[in-house]
Amino acid sequence: MILPGPISWIKKTLAILKSNLSPNQIAFGFTLGVFAGLPPVGLHIILPCTAALLFRCSFRAFLASFALFKLLSLVIAPSAYAVGRWLLDAGRGLDPFWRFLFHLPVLAPMGYGRYLLLGSLVLSLLIGVPVFILVRFLVIRYRVSIAEWVSEWRISKWLTDRRGLGIVRWAFAGGTAKFETKKAPHGVLRFIRREALIVIPSAYAICYLLAALIVPFFAGTLMTSTASWVAGSEVSVSDSSFSLFTGRLNLTGFSLQDPDKPTENLLEIPSIRLDAGLVPLIAKRVVFDDVIISDVELHVVREEDGTLNLDNVSSGWNADGYIEWAARHAKDVDWLGLLRQLLRYLSDVRPLAPRDDPYGRFRGGRSLPDFRPPLTVKRLEVGRVLLSLEDRHESEGPLPEITLLEIEVSNLAFPALLRDRPVTVRLRGQFADDPGSGFSLSARFEAGEDAETTFAVSLTRIDLPRIARFYRTTLPVKLVSAKATATAELRLADGDATGNVSLLVEDLVIASRSGRPLFGLPPTTSERIVEGLNRYAAELPIVIGFPIGGTTAAPTWEWEAALLDVARDGLMMLGQRRLESTIEELGFRIDALGGVTTSIEPDYAALRAETEKRTGEILQSSTDGILERLLGSPPAEQTPSVQSNAAAPEIDEVLRRLLGGDND
Repeated sequence: MILPGPISWIKKTLAILKSNLSPNQIAFGFTLGVFAGLPPVGLHIILPCTAALLFRCSFRAFLASFALFKLLSLVIAPSAYAVGRWLLDAGRGLDPFWRFLFHLPVLAPMGYGRYLLLGSLVLSLLIGVPVFILVRFLVIRYRVSIAEWVSEWRISKWLTDRRGLGIVRWAFAGGTAKFETKKAPHGVLRFIRREALIVIPSAYAICYLLAALIVPFFAGTLMTSTASWVAGSEVSVSDSSFSLFTGRLNLTGFSLQDPDKPTENLLEIPSIRLDAGLVPLIAKRVVFDDVIISDVELHVVREEDGTLNLDNVSSGWNADGYIEWAARHAKDVDWLGLLRQLLRYLSDVRPLAPRDDPYGRFRGGRSLPDFRPPLTVKRLEVGRVLLSLEDRHESEGPLPEITLLEIEVSNLAFPALLRDRPVTVRLRGQFADDPGSGFSLSARFEAGEDAETTFAVSLTRIDLPRIARFYRTTLPVKLVSAKATATAELRLADGDATGNVSLLVEDLVIASRSGRPLFGLPPTTSERIVEGLNRYAAELPIVIGFPIGGTTAAPTWEWEAALLDVARDGLMMLGQRRLESTIEELGFRIDALGGVTTSIEPDYAALRAETEKRTGEILQSSTDGILERLLGSPPAEQTPSVQSNAAAPEIDEVLRRLLGGDND
């Protein structure tokens, strides 16, 4: 028999009534059963169960009440759901209180934001008081009236002193009336079970130890299954270990599979270490003090149709628009265009599909965000990232590998609006086979109304033609030869973008692209600009500084005036009379741009001063009078050959200091 019979119920009820517990203790145990039985099953049941074990109340009454009100919960579920929905409605003005209550330690994981659960608890509070009063009255009534009335029966007096009737009384009537013979303890032990002070902590400690032994066996499986569900592709690890005592999770041999080619991996990480804080978990927050990743290998392939192998890993992201765009334009753009478009769509997060809700038609609740982020990474450190790029769309050989030597991220938090500290990012890298070239980036991100984001970027002797497939369709010219060194600072605040760039370009040789004029100028003028830049670069390195302006949504790089100025000087160096009109046209264009200038780095300023000095000397000897007519003043008397030879060592010295080594 699954359910106890009537005789068993009567026996249990009489045992409760005859116990040495007071009517208040019996009523309190029965009331706790209301809070355990009326709401749906969940973690919250731990609280009334712990109270029933800790306080000196009737645990039998608690179990009987729990079973009774669990049956009644099916009947009152619609009413409980309606009450919870009404209370959690934003129009009640109780959101600050709910937010505070639902994120308290221990209470946070209970899920009180669900309509059915909160409504059931409220009804339990309303029912609990009359249930307590009613049960207390019935216990007193039984002990004062019914027990005395039954004891006056003749058969009761006759059976009182008979041998062997104690077993019969225990089997059918719940034993003797202990409240008449056994006094309740005094002091604190009158309210608290002495045994519970030892049993409850011991029981929880045993559960914790069992979890510490069992969880490591499936921690890796749980993590990889969750990661696979989020990424939309197979995630696997060769080995995993987890310590519930320290909160450290170690993963070995982490890999993310290519959805279209199961034999290839998009991402491989030899080892990952995550140090989680255990205390925030009781407030339903995940705080990683340290996340350390070593030797990441990311393999990015541009397929024959122009798309990237990253395109298919899109579960959880709104990548539909990007896939449609890639189907039409991927063959016609460079890597820079592909990545820029992909990042644009990945910035729009799509909520993951909800999982099954055990509450059936009463599903639903409100998610009230905490004042603190639910997921925080205090420090993320990545040792080395090898980015290999394969272009199956082109047949010009592999692209140079990019190695990120150091990556460190601090104070990551999700959602971003709840960050209490600015996020800082620092990375340093190089092209794998060229130790002389490198790059670094540092960024600082703030959140809130007065949010401010700053970037600092440094590039050293980047061989631009080697990575031409990154920008081939983006730039309007072809770079035949160029090595770029630059520093840039950018600040985004209050909707505006401000910053500056200092740029040094050595060994520059460019060629025009058919139908792609520079700066919207006529084709003939554009050709002359290319000619002037090449002429200038043949003699001197190009050193320019220009500001960054515009809005945070669309920053503008105001480099046109600086570059046109260099091109004009290059045309003057040619000293050909047929270029007079073009030089004059460029002068008007530079004046129309407002003469935009910006301060540049001291080393760049020193180098530019030397190049400008040498430029003036070259112009004197090669312009054949053009310079005097355009500028309206005769050049100073100088000896070009002597001046040029004297300036060359100074330029070489500045280049050595700027580039950190000998200049070729």
